[in-house]
Amino acid sequence: MKLLSTEVIDKYDYLKTNQKVKEYMSKFEDDYYRYVSILPPSISSHLSEIKVQSSFSNTSSIETYVIKKTEKEEKFLQTLDKILRVLDSFNQEEQRYFKGVFFLGNSEPVISEELQCADKKIRHIKKSSIIKFALAMDLAILK
Repeated sequence: MKLLSTEVIDKYDYLKTNQKVKEYMSKFEDDYYRYVSILPPSISSHLSEIKVQSSFSNTSSIETYVIKKTEKEEKFLQTLDKILRVLDSFNQEEQRYFKGVFFLGNSEPVISEELQCADKKIRHIKKSSIIKFALAMDLAILK
């Protein structure tokens, strides 16, 4: 797909939309570190607190933790899949910009050099990718 035209981009409040996309991707990154790359709680810290329960519970605290973690991971993976499907609809330049900024942490000058674009062109690529992503994720704000 081609870059969005300036007319289409100008229909949206780019600054507010960009802020919403950054917040969304920041939460996504937080979820990655929170749910995917964590270890279960230590079982040894609970050994001294073992009590005989009068109620019969089918799950232990560790089992409850594992169930919750699995549910959160599944939700995270669904979000990741949705983001990747959106990025697949971008053209090559938009993909490299968006992935470079939000997944690899590259700066605009690095991406500009990678794409071999002038400042004006990289700004257009940036705006086009942000607006397309915001539209797909229902984050876009009209003027």
